[in-house]
Amino acid sequence: MNESVRKAADVLSALADAGRDMSAREISVLTDVPKSTAQRLLQSLEDSGLVRQDQATRRYGLGPRTLTLGMAYRERIDVRAQAMPYMARLRDELDETIALAVRAGSARIYVEQLEARSGLKVKAELGRPYPLWAGASGRILLAGLTRDEVIRFAADVGEAAFTHVDPPTLNGLLARLERIHEQGYEWAFEETMRGVHTVAAPIRVSLSEMAVLSVSGPSTRFNENLMEAATGPLMEAAREISSSMGYPHPPQGWNEQQASAV
Repeated sequence: MNESVRKAADVLSALADAGRDMSAREISVLTDVPKSTAQRLLQSLEDSGLVRQDQATRRYGLGPRTLTLGMAYRERIDVRAQAMPYMARLRDELDETIALAVRAGSARIYVEQLEARSGLKVKAELGRPYPLWAGASGRILLAGLTRDEVIRFAADVGEAAFTHVDPPTLNGLLARLERIHEQGYEWAFEETMRGVHTVAAPIRVSLSEMAVLSVSGPSTRFNENLMEAATGPLMEAAREISSSMGYPHPPQGWNEQQASAV
């Protein structure tokens, strides 16, 4: 990637991750570039509408064009359009929050969700990167990778990749993912968000891509009995979405998955 483009992307990522306006000096520290370079990049990004500067504080934040681009990307995710009717049916049946996520590098991003109608409910932040190695949805997406890809991923991430597996080792992670292949779903108890339990199931988007459908609820209500009751309808909805994408029979197990990726 052109170095200037890479640095500009780093600036946008820093502003997105921070969730607040920042000074040019703060951005230069976070992106590891001289302040003068950061200011030049910010000026160019501001000219294009990707960054805006608060005239009172002189701090920078994401500009309106990032929303336009983000919404355009969101609208072009075919699986989202295919999933919406099934998500609505599942939300009405379970009255818990239903979410759809995709992988973005070493993270997962929620691209759609339908919130529970109950007063006490959970909510993910659309577009925010969540760790791929934590949570039921993250492990579902990891299970969509080949065994070699998982090993490389774990090497890049380090010890954090094994935090939520038992035992917390590479073999423990691989065993957990193999279990996902066998059972077709995954559970998580207060992993990504405290006080939230989640059940997730895979959606086959292409021969090499997965999305994930999940149902989440407050741990005080969405206990193991309700999670068990939600697992069947969730898996059925995920299978129906996969079928609507042209993949009625997602690969199961590492060997078949490796063959499908060739």
